[in-house]
Amino acid sequence: MKKIMNAILSGVRTGGLVYLLVLLFDVQKSSVSKSNIISVLIMSACIGVVNLIFESDRFSFLQLLIIHFLIILGLVSAMMIYNGWGYLLTLFRFWFDFILIYFIIWCFVRLDIYLKTQKINRALSHRQNNQE
Repeated sequence: MKKIMNAILSGVRTGGLVYLLVLLFDVQKSSVSKSNIISVLIMSACIGVVNLIFESDRFSFLQLLIIHFLIILGLVSAMMIYNGWGYLLTLFRFWFDFILIYFIIWCFVRLDIYLKTQKINRALSHRQNNQE
């Protein structure tokens, strides 16, 4: 349960940041409503839970990435239709923005994982050197 809660919080944190950037760069042309904000937070929480699929060993990383991409696309599409932005799904610009945002977030997630791994490895190395 703790793992799922952490995933939800991580998703909401990332989704909230991305939504703020979307607003900052005027990607969303309509005015912001409470419904928009709530749907983005719910979608982001769901994305956080979906990210847990990468802990699976049943499939290759590439297969998991494709599955993840398609589920995220489905969640984003559902949120867009709910908010009345479904017509944007037919535009090239949506697909370009979606893939670009997905890639940028993925790069930051990989960087975060790398930095955390480096920190853990340094701590283990330091602990091992102190025991000798």
